[in-house]
Amino acid sequence: MSASDYPVIDADVHIHEPDSDLAPYFEMPWRRVLEEGGLTREGARSVKGERFLDYTGYSPLTPYDPILGALPPDPHRITSPDVLRADLDQRGVDAAVIFTGRLLRAAASNDYNYVAALGRAFNRCLAERWLSPSRGIYGAIMAPNQVPEDAAEEIAKYAKHDGFVAVYLPMAGNYPLWGDRSYDPIFAAAQDAELPVVLQGALTIHTVFPYELHHLPTALAKQTLSQAFGALANLVSMVTTGVLARFPRLKIVFNDAGIAWLPLALGRLDHYFPFLAEEVPFLAPRPSEQVRRQVYVTTHPLDCAASGSLLNACFEAIGWDHLLFGSDWPHFDATDAQKILDLPLPEATRRRILSENARALFRLS
Repeated sequence: MSASDYPVIDADVHIHEPDSDLAPYFEMPWRRVLEEGGLTREGARSVKGERFLDYTGYSPLTPYDPILGALPPDPHRITSPDVLRADLDQRGVDAAVIFTGRLLRAAASNDYNYVAALGRAFNRCLAERWLSPSRGIYGAIMAPNQVPEDAAEEIAKYAKHDGFVAVYLPMAGNYPLWGDRSYDPIFAAAQDAELPVVLQGALTIHTVFPYELHHLPTALAKQTLSQAFGALANLVSMVTTGVLARFPRLKIVFNDAGIAWLPLALGRLDHYFPFLAEEVPFLAPRPSEQVRRQVYVTTHPLDCAASGSLLNACFEAIGWDHLLFGSDWPHFDATDAQKILDLPLPEATRRRILSENARALFRLS
């Protein structure tokens, strides 16, 4: 069967926000920077403020990696709801949850005033320009890690806005990790709003754990480790500091890190817990049981698909009801829904992954 025979909800699609589109939603003085700073130009050679994940071998995946080969044509970017809807139709996708493209590394900024303004501008832009449930376009409220109280206010402001179905937590250079108690206002607001939080990673080289990857000489090494390290570190942080215990109705999604890292985390948490239970009594009887109740993962990249037994072990580690299809479209290594159909899974399980689990989690009509 083909993907067109199944309803498909993509939980990981990235839009592209030119400065000229974001500027009207920014407050002064940041709006003037976008309007007059010369950053509104577009094109393959306009690298400042842009990210080129769309062409293999061309992208300087990090500031430390060279551009390989000749300059390609302009990468494909989703610059409007019409472009997005056309892409979804072409790919056989009925609905999508969209996230930022250019702003994925906002977690690493230490300019708190700017980041707060950025979150407000992004949320306004999504609400007024992008979201359209009738067209299958949904979004996540940006919650900057640097300003938890401001982020909580944004969640309360947009929680009932038609089309917002989640909260976006940047996970690319965030310090401290998302288990820190300073973030409790964000988790409390998300739980009160009954919105899942989505931790979205990106290839990141930074001076904070676990992103100190500058000593690795190849882009392949950095790409292999960055997002998986980020997901592993932040999940363990959230579990062991009691985020899941303090917010038992909170649902947490890890986007764009694959699945294979999760059995490692759960196995080691359960192994060491009996010896250290007095430190974290809220994790009884086993840490993995809390994770399986409250944590979800998306399928991109399918890093465990080479072996059927490994695939099943990875899927069963989190549970079939907690797997969401995510493509990472339009980035160069995006996963097509057909790859899910090609897996040796029962038809009912495919339907869960491709749409039913996302429909239930995000409460889509």
